[in-house]
Amino acid sequence: MTLSVEEYANREDSKLMVLIKSSKWDDVRSLLQTSEGKTMTSQPDVYDNLPLHFCLGYRAPDDIILSTLSLNRGAPRVHGTDYWLPLHIAAMWGSSSVVMEELIRAFPQALEDVGEAGIKGRTPRHFAGRFESNRELLERPTEEWIKIIEN
Repeated sequence: MTLSVEEYANREDSKLMVLIKSSKWDDVRSLLQTSEGKTMTSQPDVYDNLPLHFCLGYRAPDDIILSTLSLNRGAPRVHGTDYWLPLHIAAMWGSSSVVMEELIRAFPQALEDVGEAGIKGRTPRHFAGRFESNRELLERPTEEWIKIIEN
């Protein structure tokens, strides 16, 4: 995740955000086991990014990303910096296909979200060709995903 100095080091960040931004994965795992950590998964930074956005951008291990997602199932619907959803970040940085599929299953409509028009204006599908391992997941039509999820 490319961040300005102001976005990286913000006094308002929760302890969870600081640990993620520092890539202290064992400490993140421990914190997520506590009620305080679970609550922090729903606390945005000043730019409306949630810990899930940062887990994806800082390339956290899959178990941490999936744990953060399971603790806040609404996170995939939250727009952060550049009005991007977590799926935009996962697609741009090439998250694993396991993570990608979980994000899509949590909010398949994210595949069609353009983020902030005029700045980037790209859907997560824009990045389908960047990482071959995710191409099929990102190129599958949203309607098809919805049918798969409903069955």
